[in-house]
Amino acid sequence: MSNNLFIITAPSGAGKTTLIKRAIDHAKEISEKVYLAVSHTTRNPRAGEEDGKDYLFINEDEFKKNIAQDEYLEYALVHGNLYGTPKSEIENKLKDGNKILLEIDWQGALQIMKHYPDAESIFISPPSVDELRKRLTDRGLDSEEVIERRIKGAQTELDQSKNFRHQISNISLDIATKNLLNIMFRETHG
Repeated sequence: MSNNLFIITAPSGAGKTTLIKRAIDHAKEISEKVYLAVSHTTRNPRAGEEDGKDYLFINEDEFKKNIAQDEYLEYALVHGNLYGTPKSEIENKLKDGNKILLEIDWQGALQIMKHYPDAESIFISPPSVDELRKRLTDRGLDSEEVIERRIKGAQTELDQSKNFRHQISNISLDIATKNLLNIMFRETHG
């Protein structure tokens, strides 16, 4: 059943959110049930993000209470904010035979792979660190200070790609999307 779990990791700006959106749109076209797990986070919403859709935005006290109650499959401190994956949502959707996508940092991914060793783990990488910097700057969501912190962390993240079953280089969005869809649907759709 955990082969319906797809753990997707990438440095910020590598394109994982766009790839995941495209994969979900494709699944709707072919009438497949694919869900993106909604993580909890203590960070503030970015422009256009919706509580309950993009993340469940909670305060640090709530997050720590959830940790104490063992409600997360994994949690991690990433770029100064806490992120966690609720157990119940994943387990319930997997029981129903759905495909679940987890958009998650490498630390959390490694924790979840211990719980679900048969899960498909996918690392998305940018063509280069220079291209990553350009993408982070062009999207206009973060300050220069935050971008620099993300770039510094990117090398550590890229070094983790060896721990993932699949690696996709996002040089071309169309090709990267096809590669992700091939991993997700190869059993049922060739």
